[in-house]
Amino acid sequence: MRKLTVKELQIVSSVVILVLMGFVAVRGYSGAESIEQDFNQAESVSFPLDLNSCTEKELELLPGIGPAKARAIVDYRTSVGQFSSLDDLLKVRGIGEKTLSSFKEMVTVEGAADSHEDVNTLIDINKADVLSLQNIPGIGKAKAEAIVEFREKNGSFKTSDDLLKVPGIGPSILSEILASIVPLVGSEKQSGSLKVNVNTADVEELCGLPGVGPVIARRIVEYRASFGLFRSYEDLENVSGIGKKTVAELKELVEF
Repeated sequence: MRKLTVKELQIVSSVVILVLMGFVAVRGYSGAESIEQDFNQAESVSFPLDLNSCTEKELELLPGIGPAKARAIVDYRTSVGQFSSLDDLLKVRGIGEKTLSSFKEMVTVEGAADSHEDVNTLIDINKADVLSLQNIPGIGKAKAEAIVEFREKNGSFKTSDDLLKVPGIGPSILSEILASIVPLVGSEKQSGSLKVNVNTADVEELCGLPGVGPVIARRIVEYRASFGLFRSYEDLENVSGIGKKTVAELKELVEF
């Protein structure tokens, strides 16, 4: 193979340099075009963003919010309901105080329900995921997973009795759950319908109350038989083993 002369080497080098310069120029133009497109997209979005109506793509324009967090915000809005305040964002997976403060001035909450009892603020227990279910008072990760597992095996919850079949859920927290979820289609009554009447309940029913085991349950029944019906919460304190702390826990769960 013939060796190239010095002049030929210079020509080849010049050609290579020109090709490289052209490649760099094309890449640079492409990158600038991409940046310009992103800038134009951001410029076309009206800030502040309404958290209750903005899209995932719009959310991705916020500092600290990538595709994953944008999707989590929309998922939360779908399963839990509309945001009623900016602080509700702290309930979304992956968003903390620091992240929220970085874009707090760029978002707003419009169209939120005026009443806290609006159905949009309630959780649909037949659709919510494990993370959303943990927003229900008394429901931690284990109970949330049990709810989803029971739902997958047995179908949608139709009545409060269905909820009582979930491991870990008893009468003591059921009233709190019912107050936090969309009304079940098969339930005629919701909040307050499952209070235990201490004047008619038997030992087994009384044992479902917090702080009331078999011994205290029997004492309640015996006291009732000896002294008559309970007429106030203070009457319960006359039962041996029941103090002010226990009565405070029972106030929302019992009736006379």
